[in-house]
Amino acid sequence: MTKKEEMDILDHLDELRRRIIICLLAVMICSVLAYMKAPEIIGILKAPLGDIDLVFITPAEGFMTRIKAAFFGGVVFASPLIFLQTMLFIAPALYKKEKIILFSCLPFVVLLFGSGIFFGYQFLLPMTLQYLLSFGDGLMAPMLSASKYFSFVTGFTLGLGLVFELPMVLLMLSRFGIINYKMLAKNRKYMILLIAVVSALITPPDAISQLAVGLPLLFLFELSLSLMFIFYKITQRRSINTNEEL
Repeated sequence: MTKKEEMDILDHLDELRRRIIICLLAVMICSVLAYMKAPEIIGILKAPLGDIDLVFITPAEGFMTRIKAAFFGGVVFASPLIFLQTMLFIAPALYKKEKIILFSCLPFVVLLFGSGIFFGYQFLLPMTLQYLLSFGDGLMAPMLSASKYFSFVTGFTLGLGLVFELPMVLLMLSRFGIINYKMLAKNRKYMILLIAVVSALITPPDAISQLAVGLPLLFLFELSLSLMFIFYKITQRRSINTNEEL
């Protein structure tokens, strides 16, 4: 490895560190602000449980629960900046047109992330909790630890928010030439199988919950495929027009 290559790697690592520090500071600041509204956030996240009370079994658990709620709020509120910093880190390796495409996707990336969190909280989480708590069979009463409950809920909803980024990831990979419409269309059955596996992994083992996740993911995939097809046709048409002009 030449000295120039070593310098390039060090520059990339410095840039990565700077972006990570900015993201961590953004999450920290947003978390501090969210801590002031921690009781409201806790109330919102607890709502899917209904009348079931949460308990804390260690002296510090009540405080840690507030910290987790504040951190969840911090990540959600800071997510636009986190996505922007990710794009800024990727951008130097792209051409001008690719940069325009990348940054124009930012509103849709944030929208899909928020939609995934909303869908998980509003529809999938209540079904999942109902299914899991049904194993008591009237023989056991649920006594849920507040800290573990909020760890489950925040991980569940944030994870689903990231899963909903599938269309943007596929579209950007397509526009950068890493994948294309023909490749995905040819291997559609494998993508459907992958969606089914992912749905089975992140949901309880019942058909309703798996369909509740699988169908939206399948819709997002087909939407991505349709948009990739449109871009593919536009690119083809432009190529034909360019050749005719020459």
